[in-house]
Amino acid sequence: MAILVMNQLFTMIILMLVGAILNKKKYLAANEAKELSVILVKVAVPANMIILLQRPYSHEIFVGFLKVCAGTLVVCFIITILFFMIGKWMKMTFSSTTLFACCGAYSNIIFMGQPLIKALYGEKGLIFCVAVMFVSTLYLFTVCSILLSLGTDKMKDSAKVLKDSFLNLVFISGAIGFICFAKSILLPKIIRDALHFSANTTVCLSMIYIGFLLAEANLKEVMKDKQVYVFCFLSLIITPIIAKIFGGLFLNGMPLAVLVILMGTPAGALLPSFVESYGKSAKMASQYVFMSTLLSLITLPLVAEFLCKS
Repeated sequence: MAILVMNQLFTMIILMLVGAILNKKKYLAANEAKELSVILVKVAVPANMIILLQRPYSHEIFVGFLKVCAGTLVVCFIITILFFMIGKWMKMTFSSTTLFACCGAYSNIIFMGQPLIKALYGEKGLIFCVAVMFVSTLYLFTVCSILLSLGTDKMKDSAKVLKDSFLNLVFISGAIGFICFAKSILLPKIIRDALHFSANTTVCLSMIYIGFLLAEANLKEVMKDKQVYVFCFLSLIITPIIAKIFGGLFLNGMPLAVLVILMGTPAGALLPSFVESYGKSAKMASQYVFMSTLLSLITLPLVAEFLCKS
């Protein structure tokens, strides 16, 4: 399995290099790259979540989907607590600790995990990928949102938290896809084709976007920060082990392997812009994303080889 992961990662690296070249050659500006991420999150990913669940109802998959949702929620809670405790042990400020914990809890499922799961497990594996993405998005906009706003003037009331959690396109599209699957509702061919065309852009655009972000980072500065290495060790090694142990209480086989691999992906590429809206350091979040993305090229094959065998 490690060979399959490495082959897929090398393909993704090529697309990341395209993004890096577009950055260095100034063919793509920072504001244009941000718009690219908007297209991904508001068009390509929602389309993908719906189209992946356009299939006849299967009780086995239905139960597996719900179990993966439950497993994801449990793992996210445990990871958040672990990162928070480590942050306090490292004597970080409260603001830095909440940032550390939230970045650790939200992996790059949308941009990096999805193409990897498709290569390893095909369309069936992507169904469980949707489950992890669905719960992770909800977790980001609820638990992480509250955690990041503690001690700031950005604290949201419960109505605002609920609105942001359930009225975002990723969650809504996941709910639509799940209902269609549960009721065996097949959308008209014209709509399915439009969703397919939109969804097919996900892998290419997401890797180009990550490559652009990596080219923005100051490598020398990042490599001097011990905190970043602690973050990478916890997120890339310890987190998938936790997912294997606690996810194994709910799952086995492919669903468990999907959860473990997705929890072993680097910090989510959208975290810098998300934490910035709460007055947190987008620069620090970018460093977490940058270094964990680079090191994941080494750790993900190891995770697949040693933690995902049946």
